[in-house]
Amino acid sequence: MIGASLGLLAAVLIGIADLYGRRITPVSSSLTTALSLQMFAALFVAASLLLWPGQIELAAILWGACSGVGFTIGLACYYKGLSTASSAIIAPLSAVLSVFIPFLWGVFRRLDMTPLSVGGVGVAFCGLILVTRGVFSRERPRGVLRWGLCSGVGYGIGQAVLLEVSLEAGPLAVSTQRFMAFMVLLPVVLGRRNQPFPPRGTRLAAALAGLCAGGASVALFQGLRFDPLSTITTVAVFPVFTVAVGRYFYADSITKRQGIGVLCALVGTIGVVIG
Repeated sequence: MIGASLGLLAAVLIGIADLYGRRITPVSSSLTTALSLQMFAALFVAASLLLWPGQIELAAILWGACSGVGFTIGLACYYKGLSTASSAIIAPLSAVLSVFIPFLWGVFRRLDMTPLSVGGVGVAFCGLILVTRGVFSRERPRGVLRWGLCSGVGYGIGQAVLLEVSLEAGPLAVSTQRFMAFMVLLPVVLGRRNQPFPPRGTRLAAALAGLCAGGASVALFQGLRFDPLSTITTVAVFPVFTVAVGRYFYADSITKRQGIGVLCALVGTIGVVIG
């Protein structure tokens, strides 16, 4: 239960980060938003090392770097997707894939899997089908699915490789993850001639979003110390919070079918956790 609780905390923090992060994109770009979040998240995680130093291991640095690359792809594609489609499409698509990849990684590593866990993944994918059905009739349908899929794959790989990090070296891995994400994204932003820093009027929102994103990383790895599979899959309920943010703060459109799809993704994720 501790792992699941920390995973849920991370999901809530992701939702709050989304609330503030989406204030940046309309006045800059999705890349600027992603870079701003990574910058402030890296600073927060670095500060947390003062209270949670951990142990230095080369393997943790390498796995953290790999995770950072995955999170860079996941975050950048996520905000790009939100600029072209509703959060009710992008968030569940990203979330289900970010569960499925670590789930397969766990199977490969022979973590304990129950029939309920396997069934939960199946229900979650049914939700994915409901959410994305009809997307092909919208404008730029390939782009919508591409950004959601790339986001889910990036997040999934970024979370899966953290299963290889020892508990003692966790703080170092999480710090490396965020700093690597920032360093990978920075030249991309500069190369595309986007703003490297959030514009005036959005910097407080960027700091708050980064604070929540960094807190989510810390909560995520702390949860991995107790129950890796439950933690990773519980984090994936973040669409419940991001869709709520999109609907009530940014007027995202949500159809009844998409709402059912989000619910199925949530129920399936809970099944994985309970199993």
